[in-house]
Amino acid sequence: MKYRIKYCVILMARVVFRIFYLFIPVKRNSILFCSFSGMQYTCNPKYIFESLYSRFGRRYEYVWVLDNREKLPCEFRGSVKTAKFRSVKYIYHMMRSEVIVDNVGFESFLPKRSEQLLINTWHGGGAYKKVSADMKMHSEGVKWYIRRVRELSEGTTDFFLSSSRTFTDITSDDFFMDRNCFIPTGMPRNDRFFSSDAGKNLALRQRICGQYHVASDSLLVLYAPTFRNYGANMRNISRDACCPCVENVLEATFGRKVTFLYRRHICRNDTATHPRSENPDIVDFTHYPDMQDLLEIADVLITDYSSSIWDFALTGKPCFLYMPDLAEYRYDRGFYTPLDKWPFPYTESIDGLCGLIASYNVEENARRISAHQKLLGSYEHGHATSRVVEIIEKHTGRT
Repeated sequence: MKYRIKYCVILMARVVFRIFYLFIPVKRNSILFCSFSGMQYTCNPKYIFESLYSRFGRRYEYVWVLDNREKLPCEFRGSVKTAKFRSVKYIYHMMRSEVIVDNVGFESFLPKRSEQLLINTWHGGGAYKKVSADMKMHSEGVKWYIRRVRELSEGTTDFFLSSSRTFTDITSDDFFMDRNCFIPTGMPRNDRFFSSDAGKNLALRQRICGQYHVASDSLLVLYAPTFRNYGANMRNISRDACCPCVENVLEATFGRKVTFLYRRHICRNDTATHPRSENPDIVDFTHYPDMQDLLEIADVLITDYSSSIWDFALTGKPCFLYMPDLAEYRYDRGFYTPLDKWPFPYTESIDGLCGLIASYNVEENARRISAHQKLLGSYEHGHATSRVVEIIEKHTGRT
């Protein structure tokens, strides 16, 4: 019943906001950016924004949705507006912005205006854990609500960025969207991996390591598991992969002293930890602002069901998938792509993880990555950002 009530509230809100539209015109050359519902200045919207700002400066009006304004880099604070997610200011800018760039989705209670351009960049590449109405853990009531909202928002999104052919196939069905609105760009945040520069990479590594007091010549092992459960019940798992036996086999295999860069998923029930006080070789990077920086400097990635494996595969570096709760996760959520077709090997135990690391083979790693990208039909070519900028320029009359 509660989901039917929520749906009715959305219907009424859409009527009310259509009336407000009579008094609030769309402002030309205004662009709103939102990443993870205002939680972060990061992901694909960040890279699109910075490209636009670098090229056009203040010729556009920029608004960033951020619950904490301090997350906006200092160099933009004098010329970029901010609004807290779902605040009155946020709704006002959503109604008047000519272009809206979001990495999650758009508000169902706000009907799209004909002058607006809505671009969904999404926040994960590939096709791994199930999302939205496809998740097994959802009750029938939740699935009913999701489908009704999807139907209500049908035709709202003008462009949806796609990382692969498989992503387009799955998401167009799940989101009730015309396949023609999906564009084969890849992820803007991944363009950097196609123009990697050894000098810049070293400088980035030294800067981050200096900031966190980490030896830059150590083997940087990023442990970044994704969240468990969903919605208000989202939670993280323990950091048991950062244990002495895993550390020892990493050092034996790669010949360098290990430092774990531990990054928990940012979720509602997240609590701060200070692992370095317990182990000097584990440094908490949960609140480092850009995951792509960490993927670039990391020598090795350990994760589980996270779509970061899609991004990291573009670097060609070694990755190992540690899934201690695989049976539960498969039952609750499920997967789009069979695990044996993922780009990296997986295991359910610490002993198994040690075995995967000890048997790492460069050629086999490259073979698996190539086969996976071919299977999913990768669209990653390093030009996603420029393609989106062209679309925005065309809509706003810059070209």
